[in-house]
Amino acid sequence: FANASWFKHIFANQDHHQEFAKLNLELSGYAVDLQLGLNIEQLFDRNKDESDRISDLAAIEIHLNEIVTMMATNQLDLVGHLSDLKLRVDSYRFELQQTIEARRPATTQTINAERTRFRQIPLHDLIPEELVGQGSFADVYRGQWLSQHHQVAIKVIRVGQLSDEAKKNFIQEISTMHQMRFDNIIPIFGACMEPNYHALVIEYMALGSLASLLQKSDIYPLSWSERWSIALQMVKGINYLHLSTPHPIIHRDIKSPNFLVGQSLKGFIIKVGDFGLAKIRQETVRQTNAAGGSALLTIGTLQWTAPELFKFSEKHTTASDVYALGVVFWELATRCIPYEHNDDAVISVGVMAQQRLDIPVDVPPDFASLIQKSWSHEPTQRPSCEELILHILVHESPRLTTSELESKDDKKKTM
Repeated sequence: FANASWFKHIFANQDHHQEFAKLNLELSGYAVDLQLGLNIEQLFDRNKDESDRISDLAAIEIHLNEIVTMMATNQLDLVGHLSDLKLRVDSYRFELQQTIEARRPATTQTINAERTRFRQIPLHDLIPEELVGQGSFADVYRGQWLSQHHQVAIKVIRVGQLSDEAKKNFIQEISTMHQMRFDNIIPIFGACMEPNYHALVIEYMALGSLASLLQKSDIYPLSWSERWSIALQMVKGINYLHLSTPHPIIHRDIKSPNFLVGQSLKGFIIKVGDFGLAKIRQETVRQTNAAGGSALLTIGTLQWTAPELFKFSEKHTTASDVYALGVVFWELATRCIPYEHNDDAVISVGVMAQQRLDIPVDVPPDFASLIQKSWSHEPTQRPSCEELILHILVHESPRLTTSELESKDDKKKTM
């Protein structure tokens, strides 16, 4: 079409039948004048043109759902981009406001004190790329920390605007976590604390959670040597928390999804995550309930809950953490999901009645003993994490005596 406006005109006015008839007549006249002897009716077969038009409409109708879906998806993508852009603009604005406030005598001390507790990472410095996990109070994304050119996990907490007291608790818990530096503890690089957006920036573990790994037996068959190694690393991480000063840190939510897995030339690397966040969890529950949602004000997950915790007066202890470890040891031994086909009532009644998960006969006796000791009914009968470490090391180093292992363990603590 040499003149696009002509096409737009006939399309808009729907008078194309008349226009094309006129065009055919003019072409016929030109052909006669030029003595071309062309049959315009053959070149422009009206019946075939109508047939083609009907076929085109039928094809469009067949793919209508696909076309509509694509249009809706594109619209959602555009809305998502606009929403993300607004978040980033707000983030830049908040950062500039904080910088200005930090220079004012009335607020400089408070803001600078908050900044020294842990590294504050602005939202605009983070790019969430893929949702890799969802927990009881947060969504976890694999993403990029732009200024550091570093792949990280971004744990976005489902909480809105915080009161001064809630913000104080948030800062305190993150500060405690930020100080934890140990091979089997997930390191926290920093946190994002902006209006209506709160996230932890932590190490990204490529193999995901232990729960996920255990369901991939075709990819990761796991020898018993590897299982002992995984168990040892799990206990070392929890033991580090229990021996923290000035007060022990009780994990309160030990379960296979909260152990994260990486891999090196030496084998699997296990790190403890999701610790020290009790008050943050409570705030997410409070806000969810206030908004008309439904959330239970409980910490921990029923399958891993110690029997004493079913009594409302009891609190989490190092012993209740050890019980939960026992259930994770069972998962490691069987590669099964604990109480998979039981509802909450059956689980709670059974656990309080001293009923435990069946341990298959093909589980090595030493590993079965590790499980049974850990989930003993009475908290006082459960070993400490230090004792569990010795139990595992005796299996891994059978030629060493217990006293030699204790001496070896003491040397490691002083290093």
